[in-house]
Amino acid sequence: MHYGQSPPLNDQYHDRDVEASDPAERPSDRVRWLRPGTTHRSGFKNDPIASNRPSTARRIFRGFARFFIAVVLGVGATLGWQCYGDEAKEMVRAWDPSLDWLLPTSVTKPPGPVTATEVEQQLNPMALDVALLRRSVEQFAANLDQLARKEEQMAQNIAAMQAAEQQLIQKVSSPAPSKPVHVPPPSPPQPSQ
Repeated sequence: MHYGQSPPLNDQYHDRDVEASDPAERPSDRVRWLRPGTTHRSGFKNDPIASNRPSTARRIFRGFARFFIAVVLGVGATLGWQCYGDEAKEMVRAWDPSLDWLLPTSVTKPPGPVTATEVEQQLNPMALDVALLRRSVEQFAANLDQLARKEEQMAQNIAAMQAAEQQLIQKVSSPAPSKPVHVPPPSPPQPSQ
């Protein structure tokens, strides 16, 4: 018996479980007769039939499933810590004060009563931002009015230019009164001397 094999559940073997020692008694296809529920053991170390290990695909799937579960737990713990971090710290401190050194220190100060000067200091920058925004809107409106006036002036200039162009086209296309052109008669050639 090999180390990779388990001992049989009972010590009795039936005739069909044991290969015949005489080659004449062996079946021609060399098939081993087994009891129902038993597996074939060839005696080879890496025989896939004799292995009790799950298939490669099943092992990969199980590994992926374990990894996926670990990632989901990590993401859940992170989100929980972000949402309930301060409460969780207080619970750990109340549960076991000796674990306080493991917890990160809090940089935020506990909220206290708010005074009028603190409110005024917080509202001053916002008031300045609102004033700057109002001034920018007023400048934008003024620029928009100026642009509208320039657009109207350009429309008037274009209309005047189109009228002048029409007048010029009418002048050029209408025939001018023709005057007889006087052409001087050719002069006789001079004898050469």
